[in-house]
Amino acid sequence: MASYDKLLEPIQVGTHTWRNRMVKAPSSAMSWGPYQECNDVIIGLDEAMAKGGASAIILGGMISDDPKMLIDDNAGGVYTVETYPVGGLYDDRFIPGLSKLADAVHAHGCELIAQIFQNGAAIKTIGGAWCSSTLTEDELPSPAPYCHPTRGLSLEEIEEWKERYFAAAERAKKAGLDGIEVHAANGYFLLSFASRVWNHRDDKYGCQTIENRTRLQCELIRGVKERCGEDFIVGVRTNGQEFGHPDAITIEEGVEIAKYYEAAGADYISVTGYGYGPVPMQFAVDYWMYPTPDPDMKQFLPRLDGEGLVIPPAEAIKKAVNVPVFGVGFATPEKAESALEKGMVDLAQFARALWADPDMPNKIAEGRSEDIRRCNHCSTCDQLRMNERVKRRCRVNPAFLREKELVATPAETKKKVLVVGAGAAGLEAARVAAERGHEVVLCEKESILALELNLATMVKGTVCENVPALIDWLTGQAKKTPGLTIKTKTEVTPDFVRKMAPDAIVVATGGVYGAPDIPGINLGIVSTVPQLTRLAEKPLKLFGPTAINKLSQIALPGVGKNCVVLGGQIEGVQGAIFLHKRGKNVTILEDLDTVGEGLPPRYRSRSLKYLEENGIEVKTGVEYKSIDKRGITYVENGEEKYMKADSILVFKSPGKGLSLYEQLKDLAPEVYAIGAAQGPGNTLMVDAVSQGREVGLKL
Repeated sequence: MASYDKLLEPIQVGTHTWRNRMVKAPSSAMSWGPYQECNDVIIGLDEAMAKGGASAIILGGMISDDPKMLIDDNAGGVYTVETYPVGGLYDDRFIPGLSKLADAVHAHGCELIAQIFQNGAAIKTIGGAWCSSTLTEDELPSPAPYCHPTRGLSLEEIEEWKERYFAAAERAKKAGLDGIEVHAANGYFLLSFASRVWNHRDDKYGCQTIENRTRLQCELIRGVKERCGEDFIVGVRTNGQEFGHPDAITIEEGVEIAKYYEAAGADYISVTGYGYGPVPMQFAVDYWMYPTPDPDMKQFLPRLDGEGLVIPPAEAIKKAVNVPVFGVGFATPEKAESALEKGMVDLAQFARALWADPDMPNKIAEGRSEDIRRCNHCSTCDQLRMNERVKRRCRVNPAFLREKELVATPAETKKKVLVVGAGAAGLEAARVAAERGHEVVLCEKESILALELNLATMVKGTVCENVPALIDWLTGQAKKTPGLTIKTKTEVTPDFVRKMAPDAIVVATGGVYGAPDIPGINLGIVSTVPQLTRLAEKPLKLFGPTAINKLSQIALPGVGKNCVVLGGQIEGVQGAIFLHKRGKNVTILEDLDTVGEGLPPRYRSRSLKYLEENGIEVKTGVEYKSIDKRGITYVENGEEKYMKADSILVFKSPGKGLSLYEQLKDLAPEVYAIGAAQGPGNTLMVDAVSQGREVGLKL
């Protein structure tokens, strides 16, 4: 069993002692209430992480400026003044809500820090995004929507902004928070002074020296200390290294910048990084390798085998300063422990890992690391749902931002429950129902649990996205949950149900992967998802999905050199990338007008870039006509065309699969269909796990 001794050590931060070295990193949940108010959603999340054992929570991206100064509601931007979903510190009206949050967090022995920032070029702003310098669209280091034209603030405007910043820090103290973090990193406003990518000034805040480039940040550090006292923590977040631009901050510059912050009185230095370019890495320091690294990033691939992309700059900074250095971007707590053991950083920050499992620190302390529900690095949480109260979702943790709503409590009446289908939805439904005290039988007609997740792993690989972690957790927890019996190679029929006489049935058998109803669809040149599933089942059982993914890079039996993929949404795009990486010539034909639906934005933008750069043609809005032994006939823009192919692969999104549900719906008092069986809008892993938990709590 792995040792986590360093993660569990207390640490001194300023005048405070934190109970361990696991801290919630300052990624915003982006689900604050209307007009930036603290709400029960935020309190529920942060209380869960505090109760789960984190030593401190850093509230990401809290604003010191009234959005009315920045956002024009009529400009058609992503946000309005009301819906801007970050936390506010620009008015005294926020103090009561933040006090309630602080009390909830402190009750569990956890401290609370407010990271105060200004968006800079990240959002469309009245009169131009705030920045150290004025940059036109052509001068920006990344295109819209990643960056927007900027306006360099005058010395007078900077002085006014500093006063608002100090007032925000004072409100945080009045609310009972333990400190603030000066956000001088990523691509935001204060970073625009530190980085020569943005800073073209020639005054006292100009780009000529490191001292000038850090002057404003140091003024903020000193000013907050003067107003809030030495016992009030003031940390700073900095880019230890930037990527993708000739003027990007180097490790050497990052070290010098950090030394100025320490001299100004910073209690800790939190080190991250940032990437620029046409489809920039931005602040997501562990997605840049998908589907393949940009040419200038390939040199950093060895860091994946180490502790992470931005740990080397953090290590360099730690050698140069005497205050705690926080690291971020760890794929696992094991890598964080390694970095701490080697003295590369003093403390490990986790954002998505704690969203995935807020109890991770406690599980580590209790010697239950195998029970940690691990982040998949799937980027699901990156997709903001602006019309929903809860803006983010987590693939593996349905209770993320719904902690109180989806808490598991003992069932009032014990029931006999039959769950049909051991995919993500069925496994989660069965586990939750059994955990609540029901007697549960989970039946799977195949010999492998989570077969479709294994197939997804085979296609996606594990360089970036970690689906095997979800498979291991769902299957491992199901096998060890009392009251849950698992039966593989068991087909459920109406007679089976009558004999068992369950009180409730959950049908989680997945959707139906159909194929176009056209002449030739059954020819040997065509492969469908069900056919490929049958072919892959035995090899998957023998070798596992990761090994099959690697073996397929050597040989891909039954697939010719020239491939046509029917389907251009998540299944088709990822299937096409899989084939291209194995030396196939690929064309995508999609009958809808959209491409890449179902892919989270970060993966979608990088996937479409890969298709374009690698000559994978995507034809949308086509009509499939017929298939023969040499290719496919289709209609594009009213013109009938023919494309030769050695193999045609149907990777369309699944449709409804309610046949078994219809047969069983009258055979028990409660019968539910969940997951992909319900068809479009329910076919992603995040839908499956979420609906599994929801029905498990409903029973």
